Amino acid sequence: MRCIKCNTVNDERKTSTYCTECGNVLVIEYNEARPEIQYPLENIQPDPLKNHPTALRRLDRLSEKYGADLYAKLELENPTGCFKDRGSYVEVLKAMELGADAICLASTGNMAASVAAYACYFKIPCFVFVPEKTPDAKLAQSTIYDATIIRIKGDFRACELLCREFAKSGNYYLAGDYVFRQEGQKSFSYELAEQGPMDYDYIFVPIGAGTNFAAIYKGMVEMKAAGVIDKIPSFVAVQPEQSSPVVEGIFKKEKIIKEQINTMADAVAVGDPFDFYKVLEGIEATDGKAYTATENELLDSMKEMTVEEGIFTEPACAIPLATFKNNLDTFKGKKCLFVLTGSGLKAGHIVAKYSLSSPILEPKLEGIQEYIESGYPKIQKSSWGQSRETALPSNINLEENQVKLYEEYVNGIEKKGKTLKEEEIKALKSLVYSTDTSLHYPVEVVDYKITMRKHGLVSAAVKLRIEDGEEIISLDQGVGPMDAVLTAIKAETDSFLPLVVKNHEVEILSPDTDSLVIVTLTLEKEGHTFTAKAASPDTLEALIQAFVNGLAIANKALVA
Repeated sequence: MRCIKCNTVNDERKTSTYCTECGNVLVIEYNEARPEIQYPLENIQPDPLKNHPTALRRLDRLSEKYGADLYAKLELENPTGCFKDRGSYVEVLKAMELGADAICLASTGNMAASVAAYACYFKIPCFVFVPEKTPDAKLAQSTIYDATIIRIKGDFRACELLCREFAKSGNYYLAGDYVFRQEGQKSFSYELAEQGPMDYDYIFVPIGAGTNFAAIYKGMVEMKAAGVIDKIPSFVAVQPEQSSPVVEGIFKKEKIIKEQINTMADAVAVGDPFDFYKVLEGIEATDGKAYTATENELLDSMKEMTVEEGIFTEPACAIPLATFKNNLDTFKGKKCLFVLTGSGLKAGHIVAKYSLSSPILEPKLEGIQEYIESGYPKIQKSSWGQSRETALPSNINLEENQVKLYEEYVNGIEKKGKTLKEEEIKALKSLVYSTDTSLHYPVEVVDYKITMRKHGLVSAAVKLRIEDGEEIISLDQGVGPMDAVLTAIKAETDSFLPLVVKNHEVEILSPDTDSLVIVTLTLEKEGHTFTAKAASPDTLEALIQAFVNGLAIANKALVA
C-alpha cells in the first residue's frame, strides 16, 4: 500500500485512507501480474449479493442516430442500483479482516446505501453520518438495511470531519472513496473483458471523487501487464459544468478544490476530488480527454437515453452521452463505451422537478377526453428538460375555477407592486393548472407579523380564521422567519390536523429582487405524504399559502 506522492509503504493496520507520512492518497500494488483479478484480502469469497455481471448493451438506436458504435455498461444493475457495490463488497470484507467492531462513513446517497447493504448482510454494524437537512427519501435504502443514521448540524464537510473523529474514537473502519474501495471497483474492467473484445476507442466515465475512474483504469493496467488485453482504450473524464474541479484540474495539471458546487447530478457533486492525480495519470497515459456538460444538456440526454434505449439512469449517467454529442467531430465512427453508474429510480426528485405536474380532473369521462384533446399531455412530453418557467405556454386554456384562482394570485401579486414577466406568467399558470380547485380550506391566514432580534429566536404572530369563522392569534418562535411562522400556524392547526413538514424547496424564477417565488412543501401525516405548492414575490407568503394548501390537500385525502 504505497503513497502516490512520497512512495512510503503504509501499514493497513494504521491507515486505510491517507498516507501516514504526507497525507496523500494510497495505491495497492501486487508482487506479480496475474490474469485473474487480485484483491488485497487474505480470504476472498464470492459477492453474496451480486450473482451476475452487469449487462453490456449496444445502443443500437443511438449508434445509428449519431454515426458511432456506442455501448453502455449498466452498472445500475448492481444490487443496490449503483456501481458503489463493487467497492463496498471489498471494503466490508476488509473491515472484517481487520477485526473492526463497526463500519462508518459520511454519505447522503449511493455509498451509504451500498455500504449499509453489505454491512447488513455480513452482520457488522454500520453508522452513516449525514447533514441535518438530508431528506429521509435519500436515506431510505440505508435505513432498510439497518444502518444507524446520525444526523449532524451543519453541512456535509462537518459530517465528514466528525465521522473521521468517530472512526478514531473506537475500533471502527472508515469507509469511503479510499484505496480498498478502488480495489473492489476495478472488477468492472475484468468483467468487461470477459464480455467481449476490449477494442473500444474511448471509455466515458462520470467523475466525482475520481475513485471509480481510477479503479477502472487500474484494472485495465493490471490486465495489460498480465497479457489479458493488448491495448488500453482512451479514457474520457466527464463532469457537470457546475461541478467540474477534475476537468478544470486536468487542463491546469493541478488539483482544484471547489468550495461551492451545485448540480442536479448529485452522485458526482464533489468539491474536493480525492483521487484527482490518479485520474490525471489515466488521462495522460491513454491520450484521454476531459469534457463538461450543462445542466440542460444532462436533462436532455437523460431523457434521450430513456426514450431511445429504454435505460432510465440517474443524471450523472447522462454526462457521457451529453459530452459525446457535444464533440461529435471527435467521436464520429468510433467505438465508445458509456459507464452508466446508477439507476434513475434514485433520481425521482429530479424527474418530478423538471416535469409538468398532471392536473387533478373530475371523475367524468367527458372531462378526461377534453383534457387529452387540450394539448397539455403533449406539452408535458415536449417540455422535459426546459426550466419550469418556460415549459407551459402562456396561452394555455384554464377552466373557470382555475381562471378564478389565477386571478386571485395575480391580484395579490399586483397589490405588492409586482408586474409579472412572461416567464413568470407561464410558471404561475402551470402551477394553477395542476392545482385541485375543489379543495376545502379548514383555515385561512388573515395576517402575520415577524419580530427579529440580533440575538435569539425569531418570533411570529399569526392571525388565523378557523373554519367556523372564529379568528385567533397564534404566537410562537423559530430559528428563522420561515420556521417561526410555520411553527406558529402549526401550534393551532396541529390540534385538528397535525402535519409534519418533511422538506421544503424554494424556486426563484429570475435574478430580480422582486422575482416570483414558488415554494414546494412535502408534508406527512400517519405515513401519508402530500405535496403542496404556492407562489408569491414574498417567500414567507408563498410558504404560508403552500402550508394552507397542504392542510386542504391532506384534509381531502384523509376524509376520502
